[in-house]
Amino acid sequence: MYGAWFEWGAAFASLLLTGAVIKLLDDALDADFDKFRGERTLAVRLGPAVLPYGLVIALLAAYCDVRLAIALFFGSYAVGMFATWRERLPTHLPAFVEILLAVGLSLVLSGWRMALWGLAMMAVIDWLDDLVDSSRDKVSGQTNLVLRIGLVPTLFLVMAALCVAVLLNPVLTAWAFIAVALLTMAAEITTKHLWKTYDQDGSVER
Repeated sequence: MYGAWFEWGAAFASLLLTGAVIKLLDDALDADFDKFRGERTLAVRLGPAVLPYGLVIALLAAYCDVRLAIALFFGSYAVGMFATWRERLPTHLPAFVEILLAVGLSLVLSGWRMALWGLAMMAVIDWLDDLVDSSRDKVSGQTNLVLRIGLVPTLFLVMAALCVAVLLNPVLTAWAFIAVALLTMAAEITTKHLWKTYDQDGSVER
């Protein structure tokens, strides 16, 4: 009994820590857009130090559950390039090639079931975030899946990915949503809002 609780506790810790790494890296990549929206995220405030801190957190996540950490990280890496799969990356490879490499590495290192769950779960989280941020991303000029393919197709993709995640591992899926909620609260607490933004009708958006 104690062993099972320890195993699930380690898995949740890996979920939380890997999510923190992904959030830091995502905010670091989106620094210019966040500044445009009047936000100074923790990643922006850390500057170049985000890299060593991110590596430390990633190592802790891998220590807790290496297969889960790998599946989540490579799942996030692949999903993050899904909307721009034709674009050339700094490696001079098309994005779809790196997507396939990320998925392949995840399959080899974490097993097909965990790799597929990580890919599906990160798709749910990433595409839900695109749904929430579609209006602000349109104003700032940032591309996301909703702006690429539309609201209804994105909703269908979210539901399909969620079904896959639940079928593969319902417990980890539930815990992933809890981890996302905690990380969202932590991100809000550590973000400095430089000014308030407004909707077109003049009401305060945030």
